[in-house]
Parts: sequence; C-alpha cells; structure tokens
Amino acid sequence: MEEETEDEKLAIIGSYASARMAHEAGLSVLACGQPYWVRIVEGRYLLVVLGEDARRLKREVDETEAKNRFWPPRGLDLSAPSTAKWPTAGLVGLLVVMFALQNEFPALADAGLNSREGLIAGEWWRVLTAVSLHADVGHLAGNLMGLSLFAYLSCRYMGSGLAWTLVLLSAGLANLSNALLRASESFSSLGASTAVFAALGLLAGYPVGSYLRARVEIQTRDWLVPFFGGCVAFAWMGGGEFPTDVAGHVWSFGYGSLFGAAAAWSGLSKRLGKVAQGGLLALVGLGLLLSWLLALGTI
Repeated sequence: MEEETEDEKLAIIGSYASARMAHEAGLSVLACGQPYWVRIVEGRYLLVVLGEDARRLKREVDETEAKNRFWPPRGLDLSAPSTAKWPTAGLVGLLVVMFALQNEFPALADAGLNSREGLIAGEWWRVLTAVSLHADVGHLAGNLMGLSLFAYLSCRYMGSGLAWTLVLLSAGLANLSNALLRASESFSSLGASTAVFAALGLLAGYPVGSYLRARVEIQTRDWLVPFFGGCVAFAWMGGGEFPTDVAGHVWSFGYGSLFGAAAAWSGLSKRLGKVAQGGLLALVGLGLLLSWLLALGTI
C-alpha cells in the first residue's frame, strides 16, 4: 500500500493494527537513513515517510517483513491439560499395595508375571499384570521414582486419562513384543520399568508430534532438545539384565515415543475433555482389575 497524504511531500506505506507494529516496520525506514512518522486514522496506525523515497522504503519494509514473518519463532504449544496429582499418586500407590500382597501371597507372582509360555497358552493378561509386580524393594523403589516423575509430566502434557492409557498400552505391547520374539528360549519378566520407559517415551515423542502438527515454523530446539533429552535419559537409565531388561526398555520407550508423537500430531490430547479423560482413567483401572481377576482364576 502506498498512498499520498494531503502533504504531497509525505506518503503512507503501511497500515498496522498497533503502534508497536508500525514502529517495528519503521525501523527498516530508519535503517535506510530516512525519517518516518506514525499517524492514527480510524483506529489504524499508518506508517508515513517522505514521498520522494516512498517506493524504495515500501520495498524495504516489505522485504524485512517477509524475512521476519516467523520471528520471533513460535514455541511449541505444550499446554498442561491436567495438573492433578492424585491419578499418578493412586496408581503408584497401587504398586505398593501389590508388592505387599505379592510378599504375603507368593503365588501372585507366578500367576501374574510376563511369560512367553503363558502368552502362547492364551493368558494375554500377563502383559498387564506383570507391570504391577516387582522382584524386591529396590526394584519397586526405582520404578516408583520413575513413574512419579515421568508419568506425572506426561499427564501435564496430555491429561491423566490419556497419559496413563498410553503408558499402560505401551508397557503391555512392550511386554508382548519382548516375550513373543524369544521363540527359542524360556522367558519371563515382571516390573513397572516398562511403564517407566513408556512414560519417558511419551515425553520424548510428544514435542515431535507437536512440531509435525504446527502450521508455521517453530523453534527446532522446542522439539529436538526434549526428544534427544529423552534418548539420553533412556541411555542412562535403560540398562539392566541383558537382553531381558534392555529389550523390554527399548520396546517400551519406542512404543511410548510413537504414541506420544501420534497423540500430539492428531491433536487428541487437546480434544479430550474432563469426562473423556476420566473415562480413560477408569478404563485403565478396569483393565488392570480385569487382568488380575483372570490371573487369579489360574491359581
């Protein structure tokens, strides 16, 4: 836009919604060594320059705006749909209760641990019940700390219901994959470490999905740093007995990253309301309850 004003020596080269935007555009004029003025007309802020240089200055302003249209870079929308701590506290507390019951009734471990032989026999619930069993206090304590941190942060990103659903789904798939791919050996495992690394995977994958979903350029560090941070944390903590523990951790981190990215990319985490989140959380509880009822039926 270029319009002559009543004063033939001046020309309007831009119209802006705010004084700040007009003055930011005026910086390009100043960079050319020319003065500018901002006038308010009918709620718009007009950028006014000397008429003799109007075309050149208009071109400079347009080029600068084109170069800086994505500046400052847009950050990822990592909102916090849920800050409630009780779902995570409740599920973590459930692990403590199960450990106490497991010590009181040792048969629970045999009925609920992840087993290749059991899965082949159709006992699918083992991939879920194994998540709530632990070998000893140290094993339990480490997983409690991991879930308290990573699962809660996942809940802040996508809501408690969706986060815990994806954590349990990822852990279950990891247990299934880890068991069935060992066709030539006897295999069994237990522990919530698959859930811990599934939650870590959600945290690593969610920013990647947000980056893929964004319709404008965003800062690379907003998704690359969290993703590689998750990979570093996984490399640091993902050890254990090889190949049983390591393979399970790799599978759970991989599934978690995939589901986290998908949840962000699809926008699912932002479309679910409180009722839907509560429903998913109830589904997690029902899934664990049903799995244990089926497991108890084998004792």
